[in-house]
Amino acid sequence: MFGAYAFEMLALVVAVGGLVAVIAEIIIKDPSALADIVTDSRAMAQPAQRARAATTVSNGNFRKAA
Repeated sequence: MFGAYAFEMLALVVAVGGLVAVIAEIIIKDPSALADIVTDSRAMAQPAQRARAATTVSNGNFRKAA
């Protein structure tokens, strides 16, 4: 009933709609983040640095330390 062209157009509409939804969510939640993403996408892709937790157990009891 539908040709391949109709399915291609449907896929394109879904993809563009998803992109619009993501951009709209960024604009609604944090408008300044959109400028940061556009100007420096590499820095935005890096996860935030967190303080490292201690990896060694000091009391020798692994079940209690966890």
